[in-house]
Amino acid sequence: MRKWFRKCMASLCAATIAFSGMYIVGNESTKDVKADGEYQLVWSDEFDGTELNRNNWNVEVNGNGGGNNELQYYVDRTNNIQVSDGTLKITARKENYGGKSYTSGRINSKGKQEFKYGKIEARMKLPRFSGIWPAFWTLGANYSSVGWPKCGEMDIMEAINDNNTVFANLHWSYKNSQADTKGKTYDVGDRTQWHTYGMEWDENSAAFYVDGYVYERYTISTQSEMEEFRKAQFIILNLAVGGQLPGYNINQNGFPATMEVDWVRVYQKPEKESTKYTGPTITVNQDAIGEYTGAWTSFFGQTWCGTYGNVIGNGAKVTDGVTINVTDAGIIQGDSQWSAQANIEGLKYYAGNDYVLKCTLVSTESKKVFVKIAGDDEESISGEYITLVKNRPYNYEKKVSIPSDYAGKLDLKFGFGRSDGDPMVQNGSFSAKITNLSFSTTAVIPDPSYAETTTNNGNSGNNSTTNNGNNSTTNNGNSGNNSTTNNGNAGNNETNNSNINNTDITNNVSDVNNIDNISIQQIQNSKTKIISAKSKKKRSVKIIIKKQTNVTGYVIKYSTNKKYYGYNTKQIKKNIYNFKKLSSNKKYYFKVRAYIKQDGKKIYGKWSKSKKVKVK
Repeated sequence: MRKWFRKCMASLCAATIAFSGMYIVGNESTKDVKADGEYQLVWSDEFDGTELNRNNWNVEVNGNGGGNNELQYYVDRTNNIQVSDGTLKITARKENYGGKSYTSGRINSKGKQEFKYGKIEARMKLPRFSGIWPAFWTLGANYSSVGWPKCGEMDIMEAINDNNTVFANLHWSYKNSQADTKGKTYDVGDRTQWHTYGMEWDENSAAFYVDGYVYERYTISTQSEMEEFRKAQFIILNLAVGGQLPGYNINQNGFPATMEVDWVRVYQKPEKESTKYTGPTITVNQDAIGEYTGAWTSFFGQTWCGTYGNVIGNGAKVTDGVTINVTDAGIIQGDSQWSAQANIEGLKYYAGNDYVLKCTLVSTESKKVFVKIAGDDEESISGEYITLVKNRPYNYEKKVSIPSDYAGKLDLKFGFGRSDGDPMVQNGSFSAKITNLSFSTTAVIPDPSYAETTTNNGNSGNNSTTNNGNNSTTNNGNSGNNSTTNNGNAGNNETNNSNINNTDITNNVSDVNNIDNISIQQIQNSKTKIISAKSKKKRSVKIIIKKQTNVTGYVIKYSTNKKYYGYNTKQIKKNIYNFKKLSSNKKYYFKVRAYIKQDGKKIYGKWSKSKKVKVK
């Protein structure tokens, strides 16, 4: 829906891809679509009440044109958004409101109903005339912190003007935040009648269907930088008037126009059963910053935005805070709030618990600042802008929930670069101080002194696992205490000047006793080796990895940059892989690590040494 002027329109001829694993509840299809028995209904809104369920939906109120120069003003009124007779009705009306000539409705489930993978579908009737634009789509749950297109957009159904064609699209961030789009169209026959529009989505693909018929499937590829489609999304329903895609030839006789929704449903495959920890627990009080032993890291985008400065610790400990001195704030360009950074990387945490982040910030000039708890690949676990007023202390406090299945690194980041709406002038200067830092929780964890007996070469003992900023492993023979402390994966980052040790090993406190501790130690202590990396054919490289026993597979990281800036990854099962369609006459760098997968979670070994190859 967003930024349609960047979309690449596909051919009007729909692809015919057969699919037999779709479970369709509606009765529109004459084709019997067999369910595969794996999916379960996890959420739905049947619109059976007399008003919109605000526990499911947010109502957007704005006249900003939806990022597409649309002509309507979205309002929160029953004239435009109504639930009655078992359906949701979003109605566009011709009327003057807020400087616009039309009103309409747009609702989203952000923060209320968000989903990662599954089937998302709705039974809908659509208006059809020149200038109208109904849509059913999703955006990444991290939209507020990373923006569009980095959050990812999945258009399940969009239709425009006076025809029966619907669109399916994916939008994502690719190469310097530019939206790379794909689009496919399908003729539904008569869009003013009831049809079920849906998407089946997993980590590898997104398939779009109408009445059970899949007309397009897109591969979700790491090589195409599509990682945003492996994160949770929220649902949007809206009815726009005009804009870049439908144009501005509006048929005034079409109003009032109503998009009617019978239901919205989400199906997911149940998680595989795993052995849950049932032993004794203890309660711990933790301040992840108070116990942090690393140093502040910093970054200034001198060549990127012309931003210059330095970061100086306020004392010997991280908890004493830091002062960031920006001598030139530079210009606004892309995500330039990160052109000046002060960071703490590789925090220890207990997954599945709520933390409270507290700090006090004060700046010599009024300034927007982005405060973020970041995970792997800069994924935002929590993030938001705050605005500092000149010389006025800002006491920041934020609840941060760490997902129970999260097993990656955890960083605290402050973005002091210039951004849209920033009171800081171009090339201005300022100093900002951060003090009174804490990131604390009261967590219930497995008792590390509890002896969990396992059968593996006679080994028995105590198993405990935590995520730490430094890596150490202790294994006291065939009996005793097995304690594994894993690194938060800090370091090896273009924007980093860090004293923290670099490692790619991660694990999760909540996984204690869920997987074989011996296997974990074996994989974490192992270092994979590339036996051969050669380019014998044009634009190709053959990688041969030293085979390891008892591993699930390997991950190859590769880049044209020696420090792996802008890298890609390839996951493989066998120890030999042929890369194709690489750039000719360029040097590529490769390294590899093994992994095991148990109870649905991946545990990684150490990266190998890099191999350099010049591609023919």
